[in-house]
Amino acid sequence: MTAGVARCMTLSAVALVLAAPATAQRIGAVEIGALARFTDFDNNLGMSNTVGAGGRLAVYMSPRLAFELDMSRTTSDRIAGAATYTPLHARLVVGVGRPGRLEGLVGAGYVHNAYRGSLDASDGGFSGLVGVRYQLNNRVWLRIGTDLDIMFHPSSDSPFCFYHGNWGLQLGAGAQLNGGS
Repeated sequence: MTAGVARCMTLSAVALVLAAPATAQRIGAVEIGALARFTDFDNNLGMSNTVGAGGRLAVYMSPRLAFELDMSRTTSDRIAGAATYTPLHARLVVGVGRPGRLEGLVGAGYVHNAYRGSLDASDGGFSGLVGVRYQLNNRVWLRIGTDLDIMFHPSSDSPFCFYHGNWGLQLGAGAQLNGGS
């Protein structure tokens, strides 16, 4: 382990220990965040699994329920050449467990996928999310989660098989912009 990595881990551990407990979000609170996303593509797409980046916006409808939008962009290799993948997720996400610094997250909603480059197509389907977030203080959080996107294609005009699914692993950080009402 390098000295820089050890220092970073030590500072992260100190921040986690010293962070104040989180308070529940208020109705109307807005959070924005950045994320790194590893995507494991359905084998039928012929795309290499890869990492991309994106952002997230959440608006709280109650102290533990938020409407979230997240979008990321990934470039992947294919036999036919490079392709970009841009998923847009719209989900309801609920905080589960006892309120505090560490909170479980469960969400469900819709995903719209855009594929460009050597694969020029788009599709949409169901998206589910399971994750955990850790409040560093009452405005800043870290988050890790996994999502599974399932798309069905009943049309014979679709360039995809009847069904395919992509799953992703997200690691991000965010900040509350306002306190809500």
